[in-house]
Amino acid sequence: MKNKKNGLLDLEDNIRCDFEYLNFPPDNWVKPKLLENGSPVTDVTIVGGGMCGMAASFGLKREGIRNIRIFDRQPESFEGPWLTTARMKTLRSPKHLTGPNMGLPNLTFQAWYRAQWDTDSWEALGHIPREMWMEYLRWYRQVLEIPVENGVALERIEPEGDILKLFLLKNGQKEEHFTRKLVLATGRAAFGGTRLPAAFQDLPENLYAHTEDKIDFEALKGKKVFVIGGAASAVDSAAVALETGAAEVHLMVRAKEIPRLNKFKSTVYSGFFRGFKNLDEETRWRLLHHGFGCKIAAPRASMLRLKQYENFHIHLDSPIAKARADGDSLELSTGTQSYQGDFVILGTGYAINIADQPELAPFSKDVLLWRDRFTPPADIADEELGNFPFLGPGFELLEKTPGQASYLDRIHLFNAATTMTHSAVSSDIPGVNIGAERLIDTLAKKFFAEAAPEHLQDFYDYDEPELLGDEWN
Repeated sequence: MKNKKNGLLDLEDNIRCDFEYLNFPPDNWVKPKLLENGSPVTDVTIVGGGMCGMAASFGLKREGIRNIRIFDRQPESFEGPWLTTARMKTLRSPKHLTGPNMGLPNLTFQAWYRAQWDTDSWEALGHIPREMWMEYLRWYRQVLEIPVENGVALERIEPEGDILKLFLLKNGQKEEHFTRKLVLATGRAAFGGTRLPAAFQDLPENLYAHTEDKIDFEALKGKKVFVIGGAASAVDSAAVALETGAAEVHLMVRAKEIPRLNKFKSTVYSGFFRGFKNLDEETRWRLLHHGFGCKIAAPRASMLRLKQYENFHIHLDSPIAKARADGDSLELSTGTQSYQGDFVILGTGYAINIADQPELAPFSKDVLLWRDRFTPPADIADEELGNFPFLGPGFELLEKTPGQASYLDRIHLFNAATTMTHSAVSSDIPGVNIGAERLIDTLAKKFFAEAAPEHLQDFYDYDEPELLGDEWN
């Protein structure tokens, strides 16, 4: 066993050496923008200080784009889902996937782990424990000196000339912030929130929660709990309810059989992540339509968590048609069967509906969606796929009608809503490096193009002599 503290200190010394060799960080080259009152405008504002937001922040700084701010609504060390709404024991991604290292081996999880534990320990490690992954991300933030400002929520976006005006809630106080580009690294519930099926919409809030919510599992001790859905978040929430002491847990699955495949595991390779966005619209649609249509199996380890409990029950072919309150309890009906219990957890996924996303809703009618761009053949028609945003090459929003909302391309989505256009390179661990590179490349090109006359003038004005006149007789 290594000395954990000394191992990390040595690794951090190596990283500083890497930075020195790479001339990191280079000088800022982006031409500054000022308000009329002379106040500076932020070049890039990132909302979301989790894995994707930090990778984007580091990548921008590495390219000499340094006038950035990064906000996260959660308290420090609780960014992302890992210690809040994620409930699996370990990550689903294999341990060898590199995570947000941005091309630097010493920034990988494996380097961080091996700096503290020996090779035998690494070989014995199966999947990465969820809490350990969060420890790694905290270290990543610290060693890269990423200036996340916590306790800050984005409430509204307004265009103001050629910049964006952001309305923030910062530790309970309203604040305005001006930026040239906005990156929304806001995770999964980022384009319409969570999906609440019609059957549950009239149920009192004290009787249900979505898996995306912070659930008080202690309050479910001794209770009869229903969990709706058969995917990973539903299964993991059912496991936590059992482990915390629920009297009974019933997993209500709409499908007639438990899904056994995760088709998307077959897409975890560079060609798919890099090439997906260049495919024609129909091929991209067919890939996502097939993948989502096959349903995604919960991880084996998650299912095995449930198997040991005799008070756990699976109900297949059990879509919930109606849910109603009965005093402090509830009744669920499938149409042919009725069930009584105390609480229901909805593992029903995420909605894709820009009109329900508060910061995007005011201009939702101007945003180009997939349904505006592509009409699928009847055999693969899918209303929800049509609701995804159709994005530009750097994840930027596009306007539905040219000239109506030209400010939209200053807003870059870097969350799960980009999947239809770009694949999962801005939401999942395996593709985050490729996604961040793509985002940063686009932003660098935009900043240079926008200031092309100034860069040209700089070129004209450059007069630092290479030769001083004393090099010849």
